Amino acid sequence: MMIQPHTTPGRRALRALRNLMLGGALALLSAQAAQAEWRRAETANFLVYGEGSEGDLRRHAERLERFDALLRRQLGVAPVQGARKLPVYLVYTQSDLRQVNPNLGEGVGGFYSASETDVYSVLNRRGGDDILFHEYAHHFMFQNFPGGYPGWLTEGFAEFFMTASVDNPTKVTVGYFNPGRLRTLNDVDWIPVEQLLTSRPQTFENRRQRSAFYAQSWLLTHYMFMDAERRRGLDGYLAAVAKGTPPVEALQTHLGHTPDSLEKALKAYLDGTMNYAELRMDEMKPAMTFQTLPDSADRMLLDSLNIRYPKADADAQALLQKVRTDAARFPGDRLALVTLGRAEMNWGDAAAGEAALTQALAVAPDDPEALQLLARARTKAGDDAPDTRAQKYVEAQGYLARALQADPTDYRIYLALARIRRIADNYPNDNDLQTWRLAVAYAPQVMSARAQAADALLRVGQREEAAVMLAPVANNPHGGEHVERARTLLDQIRAPASD
Repeated sequence: MMIQPHTTPGRRALRALRNLMLGGALALLSAQAAQAEWRRAETANFLVYGEGSEGDLRRHAERLERFDALLRRQLGVAPVQGARKLPVYLVYTQSDLRQVNPNLGEGVGGFYSASETDVYSVLNRRGGDDILFHEYAHHFMFQNFPGGYPGWLTEGFAEFFMTASVDNPTKVTVGYFNPGRLRTLNDVDWIPVEQLLTSRPQTFENRRQRSAFYAQSWLLTHYMFMDAERRRGLDGYLAAVAKGTPPVEALQTHLGHTPDSLEKALKAYLDGTMNYAELRMDEMKPAMTFQTLPDSADRMLLDSLNIRYPKADADAQALLQKVRTDAARFPGDRLALVTLGRAEMNWGDAAAGEAALTQALAVAPDDPEALQLLARARTKAGDDAPDTRAQKYVEAQGYLARALQADPTDYRIYLALARIRRIADNYPNDNDLQTWRLAVAYAPQVMSARAQAADALLRVGQREEAAVMLAPVANNPHGGEHVERARTLLDQIRAPASD
């Protein structure tokens, strides 16, 4: 790998950008693609779903693999065999995005979701790769470097890498600027450095301040990453902050800056020329297999994602009726049956849902999703009738054992197995702890799984490992219900023992 330094202008770039019609440079996609077949491309790290030709899907999958290779080379991370592959759904319109997530704001070009329900990304192909690369950078960071990072670095890391250009199979660039962030740095009042070092995006209710947080996080990360000496200082800074050193004190000790001097340095850096890197890479031809999805995918694939999340009653019933109508058009189809089964179990006739899932297993006996849903039904039946709980839980464990054999990388199976064990007198035993560890290993981005694993570890006094589990939760830049509890537990773990 050979790195060639280049420069990109800071404020001066803005004048030129204001005279460009950026949107006009984007190639328009074919309107007839909406009626094309759905396909799935499987690579070493991704499961990429999209409509259109095999060649079109190949190009997107290759770009994702090149971006993953760029991150691994820049950060010294070797490929891991047996890791869970990230599903990526490529759509063509804003309407398609809202079919998956009706609560998306205006202008959103895609999103990434990491929860107990699933870990996946959806991208509107008309908007370019920035959003997907941003979110995959988050995914990659938590997958390979789980830790207690400040919010500015978590977001700055994703902002720094999201502008990478990977279209050329033998040359990639990294460290270029994002026009929107550059505009913000020039037009919006900056937030104080002390606040930048200690805040998360959700701290700011004001949209302009939140934009400033992302833009300054990008600039600070760029300033640190593109200079070897500052990069070494950053390592010391992060280690000190992780141990509880106040950020301003760590800034002075490891980076030689006060908040005022750092702000001046960043503004001078922005006014000057900012380096980016061009990396020569061996041409990648990632191994890839393709599968044409059944006709039901055109009507039901996106709904199969949408139905996994809570909804207002009216919205739930409307979606249930749509799923029922669509499923009736595809009798005996696995996707239709599993989607119908989940929708019925969520909002309709639970018995009809189980019947649909049982029929799905007759079509595909090893289908992990159908097996997990039937396990959930047996667990709920046991919870609703405590006299039969033991028997129902055993039935649930049987379904989960089959699901695990079909897909040992699915973290949701480990979560379900661990939860069933919670009522046992000897919970958590060594096997329970290992089950929690595997759930986190296959989905380290899912903060609630980390929190529950830490709780099990604390029950048996494994405080240091619990702290490792909790650190990313406590520092999650996107917030969430587990953040404050994780911070409280970390404070208790780190507190010196009383005499």
